[in-house]
Amino acid sequence: MKIVFLVLLLLVAVVVGNVLGRHYQRLPLPFFLIGLGLIFSFLPLYHGFQFSPDVFTFAIIAPLMYNEAENVSRYWVGRGIVNIFSLAIVLVIVTVLFVGIILHQLFAFLPLSLALALCAIVTPTDAAAVSAIVPASDEFTIPQIILQNESLFNDASGIVAFDLALATYLSGQFSLGTAVVDFGREFLGGLLVGAILGLVIAQVRLWLIRQRDDTPLILVTIEVAMPFLLYYLATIMGVSGILAVVAAGIIQGVEREKLRLTASRMQLVSANVWEMIDGMLSSLVFVLLGISLPLVWQSALQNTLVPWWQLVLAGGLIYVIKLGLRLIWSRYLVWMHKPSQHRWLDSWLMALSGANGTITLALAFSLPLTINLRGSLIFMAAVVILLSLLVPTVVLPRIVGSEEDKVDDLASWSKRLKLAAITQLEQQVTTSSEAQIVIDALRQQLQQQHGFKKQQQRALFRQADLAEQQEITTLRVQGKITADEQRDYLKFLTYSRFTVDQIWWRNLGLRLWFGLHMGHVSHDIQTAQETFMTSPLVMEQQYWADQFTAKGRSIRPLEKSGYHAAMQQLTAERTVDNRAAVDVVRRYYHERHRQMNLAPADSDIVYELFLQAFHVQYELVQAAFKKGQIPATLAQQLQQEIVFDETGYIQNQQAFLS
Repeated sequence: MKIVFLVLLLLVAVVVGNVLGRHYQRLPLPFFLIGLGLIFSFLPLYHGFQFSPDVFTFAIIAPLMYNEAENVSRYWVGRGIVNIFSLAIVLVIVTVLFVGIILHQLFAFLPLSLALALCAIVTPTDAAAVSAIVPASDEFTIPQIILQNESLFNDASGIVAFDLALATYLSGQFSLGTAVVDFGREFLGGLLVGAILGLVIAQVRLWLIRQRDDTPLILVTIEVAMPFLLYYLATIMGVSGILAVVAAGIIQGVEREKLRLTASRMQLVSANVWEMIDGMLSSLVFVLLGISLPLVWQSALQNTLVPWWQLVLAGGLIYVIKLGLRLIWSRYLVWMHKPSQHRWLDSWLMALSGANGTITLALAFSLPLTINLRGSLIFMAAVVILLSLLVPTVVLPRIVGSEEDKVDDLASWSKRLKLAAITQLEQQVTTSSEAQIVIDALRQQLQQQHGFKKQQQRALFRQADLAEQQEITTLRVQGKITADEQRDYLKFLTYSRFTVDQIWWRNLGLRLWFGLHMGHVSHDIQTAQETFMTSPLVMEQQYWADQFTAKGRSIRPLEKSGYHAAMQQLTAERTVDNRAAVDVVRRYYHERHRQMNLAPADSDIVYELFLQAFHVQYELVQAAFKKGQIPATLAQQLQQEIVFDETGYIQNQQAFLS
């Protein structure tokens, strides 16, 4: 139970950190996650917390590397193979040797093998960690693509170099010939084993698809289990498990591209599942860093042979030398695919964007617990990570700049699509139940996207409710309704106010009252239970309609008059600032009027109108793209939104008719 609670708290930190990162984008997401982990470290549950290195590599690094390999662009990998070899293999080896030797010479407390291992730890780059702070610009697309390809393969190179350096330290022996052989065996052997196993599993998946066993439960489960199985089998064979995972991921990516529109539902579910897994694991690493920082700091302070400031200095020196190497290497030993008018800016972007993140942290935590300097090494790696995230935050926006938006952003165009569909439907007959259902659903999307203040909603509802009361009173003064009708209808409005206020204890009270009353009337406990579980709004409308019918009258004429009075009041009160809140209150009156005064909605007509609304949105995207008003990337994002909306409707059709 304790372990389960510990993991649940970590997931809470992941969620909270990502929410903060979305709302305060000036600060990189990893800082929020590290901060939350640091707060958690003071809880008794996490005192002395240490993650098993073997479990860390198996449970976190393997699936992250597999997903990254599966989604890498095969086209750009093919075109940039020279850059990949230069940055992901040669630069990694040069950085490990050059920086490691300097580090060993300047800081005698570090054995050469551990210095090389530390440098191997900080060579893997994490372009995603700094993507939030790199200004979006089409002018620097090529450097960013090169960074993404490098990030995948230098992870593997760094991991192999780390394994070799660590093995040298643990064995106390080093032989250049043996190191080269071991490097080749682990590197090439891992790629070969991963490719073979990846092909076998790909064939199994294709066979299942041909047998029509391509359900997400079967195929996505196989895919999620793959990195763990591959890593375990490759490790048993004595080759690099990570490289086996990378090779298999690339093979699976190629096979997935061949599927195209085959097993589309499985591919969509798979993408969503991996998006969650990748985001969760990547975030979890930084939370664990925050939790471990006090222990790492304490370990660094307890090391009387090495003052803490020397560790900070060593970490800073590693970052500076590594940055200088990346800058020179990017300027003179990287092919940019096409001529650039700002070659040095490209190089600075690539150098600064070589941020350390998930893989670096994972490697640091995978250091064996038996190493005396483990805490100091993790501390220095943490210094490098923090610098690699903080420096780009300050420098990149200033040297790269940002272009003015040439097209509206995603949120603006998304709103435009919804409004276009609403306008199209409102031009038709909007008094039908079906049209109101579809229009209200589209307006609800706009309300959720742009938000409103609860105070506005309550104030508008009070004004609409007052207008309805005045209309009913006017009808009574004119002699069009009786005093009994007026009294009963005003009671109906009173109970409605209780529910619409959304105060939980009133809602619960109404459920209990209606449940007990209906159970007493019908002498059936099952009816009482069903009434309790039904929305009070629905039960109020049904109850008072029955009350009027029992007295030989109809509530419909009163509701119709009150509805129109409330809608006129809302139209008069509508402004630019309260538009979203007005739509929320209108939706309540629309639903009440539809249920009490209009014929039941025809599900086929609702379906037809939704199809029409989605068609309007598709046409607007197509027209905007054809005219050059939006780029292909934005058009694809909007198309994806429409597809998700269609899927949401299909899966919840009944909810729109209740």
